[in-house]
Amino acid sequence: MNDIMLDIETLGTGNNSIVIQIGAVYFNRDTGELGKELSVNITLQSCFDVGLKADSGSLKFWFNQPQPYSWLNSPIDLNKALQLLREFYDKKALVWSHSTFDFPRLAEAYTAIGQGFALPYRNLRDIRTLVDLSGIEYKKDVKGDPKNHDALDDCKYQVKYCVKAFDKLKQKMYHDVSCDCYDCKEGKSLKAKD
Repeated sequence: MNDIMLDIETLGTGNNSIVIQIGAVYFNRDTGELGKELSVNITLQSCFDVGLKADSGSLKFWFNQPQPYSWLNSPIDLNKALQLLREFYDKKALVWSHSTFDFPRLAEAYTAIGQGFALPYRNLRDIRTLVDLSGIEYKKDVKGDPKNHDALDDCKYQVKYCVKAFDKLKQKMYHDVSCDCYDCKEGKSLKAKD
């Protein structure tokens, strides 16, 4: 499997936010089959110790969520959690996430512990863009949103709607290339003129 879905849970929305949980799972973009998983919870103190911060809005959000919070189960030091992510990542894999949220906060966490970001920028992919280009309405089209704010559970749900988005894009591509309908003929003729 050459794709990884990644999700994090935080105690803030700024780039220097405390990361309390990392979830990741390898997946097959054609079938939705899931592979190797990673789920780590991180101690708050280890995040505070390197200068990461919590914000009041995020704390209020968490206090309004049903308990128990999965990120309180057996947390480990931030250094160890980020090392586990580095070891989990296969250098050939593409990493999918909400890239404007998850990747910057993880990169900042690596910086806070004095390390470079474990994931090369060339392999980072954005699921919001994928969904937008495919035209799916994942909240309507894909059932099973766990809404429990567990990073690994969120990853598995995100895989479901990304696979649907990949399928939709393949259908669009096949339609445009092989179809003989008026719209596709017009599209082909316009492409030929370019």
